[in-house]
This record gives sequence, structure tokens and C-alpha cells, in this order.
Amino acid sequence: MNFKSKITAGLLAAAIAATALGGAVQESRAGGLSPAEAAAIAGVGGLIVGGLIVGSAHRHHGHPGHHHVGGGYGWNAHVARCAARYRSYDPYSDTYLGYDGYRHYCRL
Repeated sequence: MNFKSKITAGLLAAAIAATALGGAVQESRAGGLSPAEAAAIAGVGGLIVGGLIVGSAHRHHGHPGHHHVGGGYGWNAHVARCAARYRSYDPYSDTYLGYDGYRHYCRL
């Protein structure tokens, strides 16, 4: 997931949480919840929604630059080459830990 997608998902989750918070606070005045309890419930709901949004993006293995096709150079061959080249390779994120301490996409 690139930086722009992470920002978009975060803003969407924040907007959903803010909407839920506003509705929960209004309902709490009519119901039995205090504003703090309503805010806590809305916050947990926002975390759940944000996690679902980010989790759905993680189901895509790799990144937009890789095409997962069968045949001679498919995803399994790519993973095998990256794992053989980099000991810190993570097939879930398609990254390895570089000498600079940052994770980089495997482009083999």
C-alpha cells in the first residue's frame, strides 16, 4: 500500500469515526450514555472500520508494479527469487530490510 492510499484510508476512517461520534453523542443525551462513554464507543468503532479498510488493502500481495500471472514468471517464482536473494524478505509485503534500515520492494 503506497503512502497516498494509507493517507486516504486514514482520512476515511477519521471521517467515519467523527460521524459516528457525532451521532453517538446526540443519542447519549436522549439515552443513558454519558458523552465520554459515547466517545469511547465511537472511537472503538472507528478503529474497527479503519482496520477493515487497511486489512482489505493488505489482501493484495505485492504492490501495483507487479503483475501476478501464471507461467514461467509468476508470483511463486518471484517469491522464490526474492527469498533466495534477501534473508529478510517478507512475501506478505513483498519487501526486504535494506542495509539502510528501511524496507524496500523486491524488484527481482
